[in-house]
Amino acid sequence: MLSSSPPRKNSPHKSKPNRPTTPPPSTPPTSPSKTKLISPSKKGRIPPTPHRPSNEAFWNQAFTNDWNDEYSPRKKPESPKKQKFGKSGPGSGPDSEETSMEPKAMQKSPTKRDRKAIEARKQFEIQKHALADTFLKELDDKITGGKVAEMTKEKGGVRIVWSKKLNSTAGRAHWRKEGKKTKGVDGTIVAQYWHDAWIELAEKVIDDEERLINVIAHEFCHLANYIVSGIKDKPHGQQFKAWGKKVGAAFGGRGVEVTTTHSYKIDYKYIWACSKCGHEYKRHSKSIDPKRHCCAKCKSLLIQTKPVARSAGPSEYQLFVKAHFQRVKKENGGASHGAVMEILGRMYRESKAGKTEPVSSVDGAEDIIDEVVKAVEVITLKD
Repeated sequence: MLSSSPPRKNSPHKSKPNRPTTPPPSTPPTSPSKTKLISPSKKGRIPPTPHRPSNEAFWNQAFTNDWNDEYSPRKKPESPKKQKFGKSGPGSGPDSEETSMEPKAMQKSPTKRDRKAIEARKQFEIQKHALADTFLKELDDKITGGKVAEMTKEKGGVRIVWSKKLNSTAGRAHWRKEGKKTKGVDGTIVAQYWHDAWIELAEKVIDDEERLINVIAHEFCHLANYIVSGIKDKPHGQQFKAWGKKVGAAFGGRGVEVTTTHSYKIDYKYIWACSKCGHEYKRHSKSIDPKRHCCAKCKSLLIQTKPVARSAGPSEYQLFVKAHFQRVKKENGGASHGAVMEILGRMYRESKAGKTEPVSSVDGAEDIIDEVVKAVEVITLKD
Protein backbone atom coordinates (compact mmCIF):
# COMPACT_ATOMS: atom_id res chain seq x y z
CA MET A 1 0.00 0.00 0.00
CA LEU A 2 1.42 3.25 -1.05
CA SER A 3 1.04 6.38 0.99
CA SER A 4 2.22 9.90 0.41
CA SER A 5 2.79 12.69 2.84
CA PRO A 6 2.77 16.42 2.27
CA PRO A 7 6.13 18.13 1.79
CA ARG A 8 7.87 19.15 4.97
CA LYS A 9 8.78 22.72 5.57
CA ASN A 10 12.32 23.59 6.51
CA SER A 11 13.02 25.12 9.85
CA PRO A 12 13.47 28.88 9.71
CA HIS A 13 16.64 28.51 11.78
CA LYS A 14 18.19 26.18 9.21
CA SER A 15 17.25 28.17 6.19
CA LYS A 16 20.22 29.38 4.17
CA PRO A 17 20.56 33.12 3.76
CA ASN A 18 20.24 34.55 0.33
CA ARG A 19 23.75 35.24 -0.97
CA PRO A 20 24.48 37.16 -4.13
CA THR A 21 25.83 34.91 -6.80
CA THR A 22 29.03 36.03 -8.48
CA PRO A 23 30.33 34.62 -11.69
CA PRO A 24 33.49 32.55 -11.43
CA PRO A 25 36.65 34.40 -12.25
CA SER A 26 38.02 33.99 -15.69
CA THR A 27 41.57 33.36 -14.42
CA PRO A 28 42.47 31.73 -11.12
CA PRO A 29 44.08 34.10 -8.60
CA THR A 30 47.81 33.76 -8.28
CA SER A 31 49.29 33.54 -4.81
CA PRO A 32 52.23 35.82 -4.08
CA SER A 33 55.55 34.06 -4.44
CA LYS A 34 57.46 33.42 -1.26
CA THR A 35 60.97 34.86 -1.23
CA LYS A 36 63.70 33.09 0.72
CA LEU A 37 65.75 35.04 3.22
CA ILE A 38 69.46 34.46 2.72
CA SER A 39 71.74 34.79 5.72
CA PRO A 40 74.53 37.31 5.15
CA SER A 41 76.99 34.95 6.84
CA LYS A 42 76.41 32.25 4.21
CA LYS A 43 78.63 32.39 1.19
CA GLY A 44 77.15 32.37 -2.30
CA ARG A 45 77.19 29.08 -4.14
CA ILE A 46 78.14 28.48 -7.77
CA PRO A 47 75.01 27.65 -9.82
CA PRO A 48 75.07 24.39 -11.79
CA THR A 49 75.81 24.50 -15.50
CA PRO A 50 72.83 24.34 -17.91
CA HIS A 51 74.19 21.24 -19.60
CA ARG A 52 73.15 17.71 -18.74
CA PRO A 53 75.52 14.76 -18.42
CA SER A 54 74.40 13.61 -21.88
CA ASN A 55 75.90 16.76 -23.39
CA GLU A 56 79.58 16.88 -24.27
CA ALA A 57 79.97 20.37 -22.77
CA PHE A 58 79.08 18.93 -19.35
CA TRP A 59 82.31 16.91 -19.41
CA ASN A 60 84.47 19.63 -20.94
CA GLN A 61 87.03 20.74 -18.31
CA ALA A 62 87.75 24.09 -19.98
CA PHE A 63 84.06 24.99 -20.05
CA THR A 64 83.69 24.01 -16.38
CA ASN A 65 86.65 26.16 -15.36
CA ASP A 66 85.30 29.17 -17.26
CA TRP A 67 81.90 28.67 -15.66
CA ASN A 68 83.40 28.53 -12.14
CA ASP A 69 85.50 31.64 -12.77
CA GLU A 70 82.48 33.57 -14.00
CA TYR A 71 80.02 32.65 -11.24
CA SER A 72 82.35 32.27 -8.23
CA PRO A 73 81.56 34.76 -5.41
CA ARG A 74 84.01 37.64 -5.38
CA LYS A 75 85.99 38.53 -2.27
CA LYS A 76 86.15 42.13 -1.22
CA PRO A 77 89.68 43.54 -1.29
CA GLU A 78 90.95 44.03 2.25
CA SER A 79 94.01 45.79 3.55
CA PRO A 80 96.69 43.46 4.95
CA LYS A 81 96.88 45.67 8.03
CA LYS A 82 93.17 45.10 8.70
CA GLN A 83 93.64 41.38 8.23
CA LYS A 84 96.37 41.44 10.85
CA PHE A 85 94.68 43.62 13.46
CA GLY A 86 91.02 42.83 12.76
CA LYS A 87 88.14 45.25 12.42
CA SER A 88 89.13 47.14 15.54
CA GLY A 89 92.67 47.71 14.30
CA PRO A 90 94.30 51.06 13.66
CA GLY A 91 92.76 53.19 10.96
CA SER A 92 89.34 51.50 11.01
CA GLY A 93 86.02 52.70 12.32
CA PRO A 94 84.56 56.15 12.77
CA ASP A 95 87.06 57.07 15.46
CA SER A 96 90.13 56.11 13.46
CA GLU A 97 91.68 59.54 13.89
CA GLU A 98 91.39 59.34 17.66
CA THR A 99 92.70 55.79 17.88
CA SER A 100 95.80 56.58 15.85
CA MET A 101 96.81 59.31 18.26
CA GLU A 102 99.05 58.40 21.16
CA PRO A 103 97.79 58.99 24.70
CA LYS A 104 99.23 61.90 26.63
CA ALA A 105 101.00 59.60 29.07
CA MET A 106 103.00 58.05 26.24
CA GLN A 107 104.20 61.34 24.81
CA LYS A 108 106.33 61.94 27.89
CA SER A 109 109.73 60.38 28.30
CA PRO A 110 109.91 57.73 31.05
CA THR A 111 111.54 58.72 34.32
CA LYS A 112 115.25 58.06 34.26
CA ARG A 113 117.11 56.84 37.31
CA ASP A 114 119.69 59.21 38.71
CA ARG A 115 123.34 58.36 39.07
CA LYS A 116 123.03 57.62 42.79
CA ALA A 117 120.40 54.94 42.17
CA ILE A 118 122.51 53.35 39.44
CA GLU A 119 125.61 53.31 41.65
CA ALA A 120 123.61 51.90 44.57
CA ARG A 121 122.32 49.10 42.35
CA LYS A 122 125.85 48.26 41.21
CA GLN A 123 127.14 48.16 44.77
CA PHE A 124 124.25 45.93 45.81
CA GLU A 125 125.00 43.48 42.99
CA ILE A 126 128.55 43.20 44.28
CA GLN A 127 127.66 42.81 47.97
CA LYS A 128 124.36 40.87 47.82
CA HIS A 129 125.93 37.41 48.25
CA ALA A 130 127.84 38.40 51.37
CA LEU A 131 124.82 40.28 52.78
CA ALA A 132 122.56 37.26 52.32
CA ASP A 133 124.93 34.82 54.03
CA THR A 134 125.61 37.18 56.94
CA PHE A 135 121.96 37.98 57.62
CA LEU A 136 120.95 34.31 57.40
CA LYS A 137 123.50 33.44 60.10
CA GLU A 138 122.22 36.30 62.29
CA LEU A 139 118.66 35.01 61.94
CA ASP A 140 119.60 31.47 62.91
CA ASP A 141 121.65 32.56 65.92
CA LYS A 142 119.07 34.98 67.37
CA ILE A 143 115.79 33.23 66.48
CA THR A 144 116.47 29.48 66.80
CA GLY A 145 119.75 29.49 68.71
CA GLY A 146 121.56 27.83 65.80
CA LYS A 147 119.19 24.85 65.58
CA VAL A 148 118.60 25.19 61.83
CA ALA A 149 122.33 25.19 61.08
CA GLU A 150 122.87 22.26 63.44
CA MET A 151 120.12 20.13 61.89
CA THR A 152 121.28 20.86 58.32
CA LYS A 153 125.05 20.53 58.81
CA GLU A 154 125.10 17.07 57.17
CA LYS A 155 124.17 18.79 53.88
CA GLY A 156 126.36 21.85 54.38
CA GLY A 157 123.79 24.05 56.12
CA VAL A 158 121.17 26.27 54.52
CA ARG A 159 122.29 27.39 51.07
CA ILE A 160 121.43 30.63 49.27
CA VAL A 161 120.68 30.11 45.56
CA TRP A 162 120.14 33.08 43.23
CA SER A 163 117.82 32.29 40.34
CA LYS A 164 117.10 34.14 37.10
CA LYS A 165 113.94 32.13 36.40
CA LEU A 166 111.87 33.37 39.35
CA ASN A 167 109.72 36.16 37.91
CA SER A 168 106.45 36.06 39.86
CA THR A 169 107.78 35.71 43.42
CA ALA A 170 110.73 37.10 45.34
CA GLY A 171 111.88 33.86 46.96
CA ARG A 172 111.13 30.25 47.84
CA ALA A 173 112.13 27.99 50.72
CA HIS A 174 113.03 24.39 49.81
CA TRP A 175 113.28 21.62 52.39
CA ARG A 176 113.39 17.86 52.40
CA LYS A 177 114.08 15.26 55.04
CA GLU A 178 116.37 12.36 54.29
CA GLY A 179 117.43 9.39 56.35
CA LYS A 180 118.79 5.87 56.44
CA LYS A 181 118.59 2.87 58.71
CA THR A 182 121.60 0.85 59.80
CA LYS A 183 121.79 -2.42 61.66
CA GLY A 184 124.09 -2.53 64.65
CA VAL A 185 126.30 -5.36 65.90
CA ASP A 186 123.73 -6.43 68.45
CA GLY A 187 121.02 -6.55 65.78
CA THR A 188 119.30 -3.31 66.67
CA ILE A 189 118.23 -0.97 63.86
CA VAL A 190 119.40 2.61 64.18
CA ALA A 191 117.67 5.32 62.12
CA GLN A 192 119.52 8.49 61.15
CA TYR A 193 117.82 11.58 59.71
CA TRP A 194 119.11 14.85 58.33
CA HIS A 195 117.60 17.90 56.68
CA ASP A 196 118.46 19.43 53.32
CA ALA A 197 117.36 23.06 52.96
CA TRP A 198 118.07 25.99 50.67
CA ILE A 199 116.54 29.40 49.94
CA GLU A 200 115.98 30.42 46.32
CA LEU A 201 116.07 34.17 45.63
CA ALA A 202 114.92 36.00 42.49
CA GLU A 203 117.62 38.14 40.91
CA LYS A 204 115.10 40.14 38.86
CA VAL A 205 112.92 41.05 41.86
CA ILE A 206 115.39 41.64 44.71
CA ASP A 207 117.30 44.78 43.79
CA ASP A 208 118.13 46.39 47.16
CA GLU A 209 119.17 45.43 50.69
CA GLU A 210 115.76 46.06 52.28
CA ARG A 211 114.03 43.59 50.00
CA LEU A 212 116.84 41.09 50.47
CA ILE A 213 116.65 40.90 54.25
CA ASN A 214 112.83 40.85 54.26
CA VAL A 215 112.68 37.98 51.78
CA ILE A 216 115.33 35.98 53.64
CA ALA A 217 113.48 36.55 56.92
CA HIS A 218 110.23 35.30 55.37
CA GLU A 219 111.81 32.17 53.91
CA PHE A 220 113.75 31.48 57.11
CA CYS A 221 110.47 31.38 59.03
CA HIS A 222 109.32 28.67 56.62
CA LEU A 223 112.46 26.62 57.27
CA ALA A 224 112.12 27.05 61.03
CA ASN A 225 108.50 25.96 60.74
CA TYR A 226 109.51 22.83 58.80
CA ILE A 227 112.72 21.83 60.58
CA VAL A 228 112.32 23.00 64.19
CA SER A 229 108.53 22.92 64.65
CA GLY A 230 107.96 19.93 62.36
CA ILE A 231 104.87 21.46 60.68
CA LYS A 232 104.45 20.57 57.02
CA ASP A 233 100.79 21.09 56.13
CA LYS A 234 100.21 24.77 57.07
CA PRO A 235 102.94 26.96 55.57
CA HIS A 236 101.35 30.23 56.76
CA GLY A 237 99.60 28.98 59.87
CA GLN A 238 99.78 30.09 63.48
CA GLN A 239 103.26 28.68 64.07
CA PHE A 240 104.62 30.52 61.01
CA LYS A 241 103.12 33.78 62.30
CA ALA A 242 104.70 33.12 65.70
CA TRP A 243 108.12 32.79 64.06
CA GLY A 244 107.40 35.96 62.09
CA LYS A 245 106.60 37.94 65.25
CA LYS A 246 109.81 36.73 66.82
CA VAL A 247 111.82 37.86 63.80
CA GLY A 248 110.04 41.23 63.71
CA ALA A 249 110.79 41.84 67.38
CA ALA A 250 114.48 41.05 66.91
CA PHE A 251 115.10 42.87 63.60
CA GLY A 252 112.30 45.44 63.48
CA GLY A 253 114.81 48.25 63.82
CA ARG A 254 116.28 47.30 60.43
CA GLY A 255 112.91 47.45 58.70
CA VAL A 256 112.23 43.70 58.77
CA GLU A 257 108.55 42.72 58.78
CA VAL A 258 107.45 39.17 58.02
CA THR A 259 104.13 38.98 56.16
CA THR A 260 102.34 36.07 54.52
CA THR A 261 102.97 37.34 50.97
CA HIS A 262 105.54 39.34 49.01
CA SER A 263 104.19 42.53 47.44
CA TYR A 264 107.11 44.13 45.65
CA LYS A 265 107.05 46.31 42.59
CA ILE A 266 109.20 44.56 40.01
CA ASP A 267 111.56 46.71 37.98
CA TYR A 268 111.13 45.40 34.44
CA LYS A 269 113.82 46.17 31.88
CA TYR A 270 111.46 46.48 28.89
CA ILE A 271 107.94 47.95 28.76
CA TRP A 272 105.57 48.26 25.79
CA ALA A 273 102.30 50.24 25.87
CA CYS A 274 99.25 50.06 23.61
CA SER A 275 98.80 53.11 21.37
CA LYS A 276 95.01 53.02 21.91
CA CYS A 277 94.07 51.73 25.36
CA GLY A 278 97.43 52.36 27.07
CA HIS A 279 97.73 48.84 28.53
CA GLU A 280 101.34 48.03 29.44
CA TYR A 281 103.24 44.81 28.73
CA LYS A 282 106.31 44.33 30.94
CA ARG A 283 109.11 41.90 30.22
CA HIS A 284 112.59 41.14 31.53
CA SER A 285 113.86 40.50 27.99
CA LYS A 286 113.13 42.00 24.59
CA SER A 287 110.61 39.30 23.69
CA ILE A 288 107.95 41.52 22.07
CA ASP A 289 108.27 42.68 18.48
CA PRO A 290 105.77 45.45 17.61
CA LYS A 291 105.98 44.42 13.95
CA ARG A 292 104.63 40.95 14.76
CA HIS A 293 102.71 41.45 18.02
CA CYS A 294 99.75 43.68 18.86
CA CYS A 295 97.67 44.53 21.92
CA ALA A 296 95.74 41.53 23.22
CA LYS A 297 92.80 43.70 24.30
CA CYS A 298 92.11 46.02 21.36
CA LYS A 299 94.48 44.69 18.64
CA SER A 300 96.20 48.07 18.30
CA LEU A 301 99.87 48.84 17.78
CA LEU A 302 102.41 48.55 20.59
CA ILE A 303 105.02 51.22 21.29
CA GLN A 304 108.14 50.63 23.35
CA THR A 305 108.29 53.05 26.28
CA LYS A 306 111.19 51.64 28.31
CA PRO A 307 113.83 52.09 27.15
CA VAL A 308 112.70 54.52 24.47
CA ALA A 309 113.53 53.11 21.05
CA ARG A 310 116.28 54.98 19.27
CA SER A 311 115.53 56.81 16.07
CA ALA A 312 116.60 55.13 12.86
CA GLY A 313 118.40 58.23 11.50
CA PRO A 314 121.92 59.40 12.35
CA SER A 315 122.55 61.38 15.52
CA GLU A 316 123.55 65.02 15.70
CA TYR A 317 127.15 64.11 16.48
CA GLN A 318 127.34 61.75 13.50
CA LEU A 319 126.09 64.49 11.18
CA PHE A 320 128.65 66.90 12.64
CA VAL A 321 131.51 64.45 12.07
CA LYS A 322 130.36 63.77 8.52
CA ALA A 323 130.26 67.49 7.70
CA HIS A 324 133.71 68.41 9.13
CA PHE A 325 135.81 65.24 8.90
CA GLN A 326 137.40 65.86 5.49
CA ARG A 327 138.24 69.51 6.24
CA VAL A 328 139.84 68.72 9.61
CA LYS A 329 141.80 65.85 8.10
CA LYS A 330 143.25 68.13 5.39
CA GLU A 331 144.13 70.85 7.88
CA ASN A 332 146.00 68.29 10.01
CA GLY A 333 147.68 66.35 7.24
CA GLY A 334 149.32 63.14 8.39
CA ALA A 335 147.42 63.01 11.69
CA SER A 336 146.04 59.64 12.76
CA HIS A 337 142.36 58.83 12.75
CA GLY A 338 142.24 59.01 16.54
CA ALA A 339 143.79 62.49 16.54
CA VAL A 340 141.27 63.71 13.96
CA MET A 341 138.37 62.32 15.99
CA GLU A 342 139.75 64.02 19.10
CA ILE A 343 139.74 67.36 17.25
CA LEU A 344 136.19 66.76 16.04
CA GLY A 345 135.06 65.87 19.54
CA ARG A 346 136.51 69.10 20.91
CA MET A 347 134.89 71.10 18.12
CA TYR A 348 131.52 69.48 18.78
CA ARG A 349 131.69 70.19 22.52
CA GLU A 350 132.64 73.81 21.86
CA SER A 351 129.82 74.23 19.35
CA LYS A 352 127.36 72.80 21.87
CA ALA A 353 128.68 75.17 24.52
CA GLY A 354 128.01 78.13 22.21
CA LYS A 355 131.54 79.07 21.18
CA THR A 356 131.78 80.70 17.77
CA GLU A 357 135.37 79.83 16.88
CA PRO A 358 136.08 76.16 17.57
CA VAL A 359 139.68 75.04 17.48
CA SER A 360 140.39 72.80 14.49
CA SER A 361 143.92 71.65 15.33
CA VAL A 362 145.67 69.88 18.16
CA ASP A 363 148.37 71.79 20.04
CA GLY A 364 151.72 70.32 19.05
CA ALA A 365 150.19 67.91 16.54
CA GLU A 366 152.80 68.83 13.90
CA ASP A 367 155.66 68.23 16.32
CA ILE A 368 154.26 64.81 17.22
CA ILE A 369 153.97 63.89 13.53
CA ASP A 370 157.60 64.96 12.88
CA GLU A 371 158.83 62.82 15.76
CA VAL A 372 156.90 59.82 14.42
CA VAL A 373 158.44 60.33 10.95
CA LYS A 374 161.96 60.53 12.39
CA ALA A 375 161.39 57.38 14.42
CA VAL A 376 160.25 55.53 11.32
CA GLU A 377 163.34 56.64 9.39
CA VAL A 378 165.80 55.14 11.90
CA ILE A 379 164.12 51.72 11.94
CA THR A 380 166.37 49.07 10.38
CA LEU A 381 165.23 45.67 9.24
CA LYS A 382 167.45 42.67 9.93
CA ASP A 383 167.53 39.75 7.54
